[in-house]
Amino acid sequence: MTSSLPKSMLEQISTCWPTINNPVQFVMRYARAIHKYVAAIVRDPHDAEEVTQDFLTRVFDKGFCPENVSRGRFRDYLKSAVRFVAITHLRRKRPTGADEQLLADLVEPDNDPDAAWTDEWRACLLDRIWQRLEMHQQQTPDNYYYSALRILTDDPSATSEEHAQRLSQQIGRAYRADAFRQQSTRARRHFAKLLIEEVRRTLQNPSAESVEEELVDLKLMSYVRDFLE
Repeated sequence: MTSSLPKSMLEQISTCWPTINNPVQFVMRYARAIHKYVAAIVRDPHDAEEVTQDFLTRVFDKGFCPENVSRGRFRDYLKSAVRFVAITHLRRKRPTGADEQLLADLVEPDNDPDAAWTDEWRACLLDRIWQRLEMHQQQTPDNYYYSALRILTDDPSATSEEHAQRLSQQIGRAYRADAFRQQSTRARRHFAKLLIEEVRRTLQNPSAESVEEELVDLKLMSYVRDFLE
């Protein structure tokens, strides 16, 4: 993919997912996505819980193999591993020779495991960024990035004066509308930076183009597009 967007922010952070300090902890960030993907394949809630727990236990015990990653995306590698475990579970419970029906079941119009995986992965990723933004606010004096962006996100149609009034109520002191606008712009920029950083951590050899491609695939470009210059 040839990118037409500026890359200064995309190129600020260089990291490679096989060098993550605690890969098991990194996997656990996306445990909810793993469970939803398993549930979309296995369908039985009790079995889905069992398969998910079994998979996570294996990750804790044995880790994972970076050399097996597909296309350099940790998301793809993890999905393949989870899918293998889920389908192996189904095959154990079905008669010999039922594989064709099993695969047909997986592609029924009302059942799209891949869409469930992508949607929940995106949700987990955004949750992680909100958590980091909140932590940044807690650790930085006079920083209201998390609060300002939450107020803006919860009611985007309100005026800056109304947003500032809500922030004033939260922090217990007056906050001007112009100060709120400045704070929310900085908050959006920091959110974008954290999002790019998290996405880069899921790519084996992150480049500006591969990060942008992943942001597009996950429908996350709207969060960062205004801050790429």
